[in-house]
Amino acid sequence: MYTGLKHLHILLISLFVISVLIKTILLFVNEEKFDNYRKKTKVVEMIITMLFLVSGIIMFTMRSGGLHFTFHIKLTLILVAIPLAIVGFKKKNKALAFIATSLFIMTY
Repeated sequence: MYTGLKHLHILLISLFVISVLIKTILLFVNEEKFDNYRKKTKVVEMIITMLFLVSGIIMFTMRSGGLHFTFHIKLTLILVAIPLAIVGFKKKNKALAFIATSLFIMTY
């Protein structure tokens, strides 16, 4: 069961990172298209985000034994990137959106 959940988790994270990357590109290229994309994908992105968070929490609780130190680094980067992305995309701040997207890609 753990392996299947891990594959689902990776798929959901991939979809999330692709969506964030598309939003960042659109923010830099055309803000009107960015707004349209955000409106159309808002609910789907919320569902994907919640599912990958829930699957990650379930995998974390299922895991027995210690975690590698890179897990803690990745978790910290994600916890920093999430508020940066929220503020960056909401206020259309290109620098924050770029930093957040870079952090998401690095942790992926």
